[in-house]
Amino acid sequence: MQQAGWDVPGLIDYGCSVADVYRRYHEIHGAIFGAASYRMIIDTLRRRRQRVYHDHAQALAGLRAELAGHEQAIIDLVEDGPMKATDREIHRVLLAYLRALDRAIHALFAIFENLQQDENDYRNVGADGHSRFSRDKRLYDRHLSELERLGTRLNRLFTSF
Repeated sequence: MQQAGWDVPGLIDYGCSVADVYRRYHEIHGAIFGAASYRMIIDTLRRRRQRVYHDHAQALAGLRAELAGHEQAIIDLVEDGPMKATDREIHRVLLAYLRALDRAIHALFAIFENLQQDENDYRNVGADGHSRFSRDKRLYDRHLSELERLGTRLNRLFTSF
């Protein structure tokens, strides 16, 4: 399946690598917004919440660094040579998905950083009736919607690949 200058197996491998980054990111997402968030209550009672926020932020920073390496490698897959239209579309959507995942990870990272710095202030409702947390959460939700849309598109493309 390899064409001159075009690494189809490499594209599949990077698709799997990006999916693994998503899986690890989603575990962290679940720690604060999912059913597993009960752990946060336990950590609060044990007064370890700040450490948990810090640890999650560090893990997210590592995932962003990993994605940056994947992005350049995926770009490099097509520097030389022709490719089929389907291959080009998968490549384009995979890069868009990777970038959307990076934006979602960055938004969640910012939430954890703010929670770690001063959770009470971050969650306090301002004069406009909203907290900084709720504003950041709305932005994060928009990133998640885009990520879901691109993920659906990418899944369809890979199944027809």
